[in-house]
Amino acid sequence: MTEAVDSPTVDGDLLTLQQAADRLKVHYMTAYRWVRKGELPAFKAGGRLRVRTADLERFVSDREVDVARPSAQGQGTDWPTHVDRLHALLLGGEGVEAGNLVRKVVSDGASAGDAYLRLLAPALHRIGEDWAAGRITVADEHRATEIVSAIMARLSEFFRRRGPTRGTAVTLTAPGDHHAVPARMVADFLRAGGFDVHHLGPDVPLEDLTLFLQVVPNDVVCVSMSTPDLDKETERNVVAACRAALPDALVVFGGRGHRPERARAAGAESVEDLAELTERLDALLESRTDDEPTFT
Repeated sequence: MTEAVDSPTVDGDLLTLQQAADRLKVHYMTAYRWVRKGELPAFKAGGRLRVRTADLERFVSDREVDVARPSAQGQGTDWPTHVDRLHALLLGGEGVEAGNLVRKVVSDGASAGDAYLRLLAPALHRIGEDWAAGRITVADEHRATEIVSAIMARLSEFFRRRGPTRGTAVTLTAPGDHHAVPARMVADFLRAGGFDVHHLGPDVPLEDLTLFLQVVPNDVVCVSMSTPDLDKETERNVVAACRAALPDALVVFGGRGHRPERARAAGAESVEDLAELTERLDALLESRTDDEPTFT
C-alpha cells in the first residue's frame, strides 16, 4: 500500500518513503526494494517508513553517473560532421586519429554516452552499410570494428558506478549475430545506470547460457540483435534457454535487428532506446515484484 504524494514530511527533515521515491523519480517499489536491501537507510515511525533527507541526498550522490542520458552540453555538438569524419577515419584504418577525434568531442563537453549513441554507433552503422553494398570488404569492416572497440575500452572508465546496485544483468549478442559492439554498449550503459553486469559477448551456445544462468544469480538478461535476418525462432530459442535455468527470467531484446512483436510473442520484452534502458528495466522489474510491503 502506498500513500499520497503530497503527504507532509515529519519534523522537517524526514520524508515518507513515497516522497523519497518521488524525489528519486523511481517507482515506490524500487525505493522499497532499496530499503529492504539496506541500501537506502530508513526506519519505521508511526507505522510508516521514514527516510531522513540527509540520507536521501547521500544516496543520490552515491548513485550519480556520467552517462545515463545524453548531456546538455552535447546538444550543441555538430554530430553529423563528426560522424562523417569518424566514418572516413574508420574506412582508412586511422585508429589513432579516430581515437583523437572522439577524445576531442568528449573533452569539449559531450558525455561518453553521447559519444556512444551519436558518434560511434552511427559511424559503425555506416560501415555496415558500406559492407552490405559491396563498397568495402569484410576485412575493412572488421578493422573498423576493432578501432571502435579500442575507443570504447578507453571510454569505459566514464561508465562508472558508485553506491548501491540497481540489480544484476547479463548481456550478450543473439546467436547468429556476430556484431559484438552493440551488446558491449548495452553493458556499459547498464553499469552506468547502477547494474552489476556479466557481459558474455557473441557466440554463446544456448546450452551454455542455460548453465551460466543456473550458477550466476541475475535480475535480467539483455540480448542485442543487430542483424535483421536472423532465424525467426531466435527470440523463442533464447527465451527458452533462459527459462530452462530461471522459469521466471526477465529477457529483454533490443538493437536495430530486433523485432518487438517477435520478442513479445516469445514472452520477452523489447527496449528500443538505449538511453532509457535502466529506467525501463526498473519499471519491468518492479512490475514483476511479488513481495508487497505490509506498511508504508
